[in-house]
Amino acid sequence: MSTLVTERVGAQGAVARVWLNRPDVRNAFNDSVIAELTAAFTTLGADDSVRAIVLGGHGKAICARGNMNWMWW
Repeated sequence: MSTLVTERVGAQGAVARVWLNRPDVRNAFNDSVIAELTAAFTTLGADDSVRAIVLGGHGKAICARGNMNWMWW
């Protein structure tokens, strides 16, 4: 399962939606999520047709925290 889902909506795809897709851990950050977010925002930010980027999360939380197992071990 990918940690991110992106979609373009609105007139000419001017709005990009970026969804965190790790609902089992309430979309907690880890190395993969951070790397994918960085790449997605870099790519979308360089696209002149994108007028807004909206970040959301699948499941009960947009992002509860950093993954504690990842942060401490």
